[in-house]
Amino acid sequence: MNKKIKIKALLITPKDKVFFKNIDLSSKKDSDVIVKWHISSVCNSERRRYNLTKSKDDKESFIGGHEVIGSIIEENYPRRTYALLPHSNCLTRNENNLCISCENGNENLCLSMRHAGLDNGEPSGFSDMMSLTRSQLLEVSELDLHLAPFLEPLSCVIRSWRISKINISSLINNIGIIGGGPIGCLHAFYVNKINNKTKITIVESNASRVNVLKEVFKGHDNVVIKDNSIDEKFDVTVMAASSSSAFNESIRLLKPKGKCILFSGFNTTTYKEDNYLPEIIHRNEFTHFANNKILIGSSGYTEKDLLLSKSALLDFEDCKNIVTGKVYGLDSNEIHKNNGVIEKYDEPILVKDIKGDFYESHIKIQYFNNLYEKPLN
Repeated sequence: MNKKIKIKALLITPKDKVFFKNIDLSSKKDSDVIVKWHISSVCNSERRRYNLTKSKDDKESFIGGHEVIGSIIEENYPRRTYALLPHSNCLTRNENNLCISCENGNENLCLSMRHAGLDNGEPSGFSDMMSLTRSQLLEVSELDLHLAPFLEPLSCVIRSWRISKINISSLINNIGIIGGGPIGCLHAFYVNKINNKTKITIVESNASRVNVLKEVFKGHDNVVIKDNSIDEKFDVTVMAASSSSAFNESIRLLKPKGKCILFSGFNTTTYKEDNYLPEIIHRNEFTHFANNKILIGSSGYTEKDLLLSKSALLDFEDCKNIVTGKVYGLDSNEIHKNNGVIEKYDEPILVKDIKGDFYESHIKIQYFNNLYEKPLN
């Protein structure tokens, strides 16, 4: 018999509205488990889906939330915690006939990919709890609860450097990261973790966010924050923002024969540069040579990258610097800032976050779905 779950969920209707609603959720299979979510955070992918700059033809409502950690309610204590795997591919769904990408170990490029937390009908984290298959969960009990939500984005970051074949440990020349959002910060912290001798420059066009970034990276002398008036050239650049302007900056600031990692997708997917589409390079993980520069596409993660990310997070306290605010309760109107100030608004913080209202003043806000006090670890 299918399990019936009454949940409170954040319903996101692209280009329309974001609101909380009580809904019934049914299990797809009798073997599915019910996960009670503990902590979650917003990814720019949710904002792009809401604004239809990602999956622009998909206007179906969805619950959202793929950077999320929870516990299976049927399990006995001591409590074990799990991360939701947001990439639902042939392997995750245990399909009998795998696509060519999954067969070749490139499950991140699955031809029939569904995205948990982004596609209607897929498991999502902006709710009290959710019913899903165990194959979409990875146990992360050994990780600090505040660090565990970084599992998926960090795995994507790790993959981009791994397929670039750039040896970070021996790289002492400059790296330019274009975009000072959570992904840009993760790239900087990951490179710094491997080699703190490398000079890292984060290029951010928004003046208010520049000031926030300077606080996030306080004490990291090899990381500098600049606005886009910079003319310095780098051996490696990372496109860490989803816009054509970020791509143009990544190429403009790259030295001849330098490498540009196309990490983020484009808001305008048909954006064309000379005789090629950068979005195609990014999505299909191509390497492309153009105008004496090397472009390296990176998209998603594989199981290997996920396990590397999990290992890195066992000792990666710097990631906590990215969290600039915390909210206790999904529908809370209060945000607790790192400086001790509590700000109150006229609508839930999560709703405003999805709409992008905190872009300038915060890097990452964490939400404690079912916890109204700080977790015990």
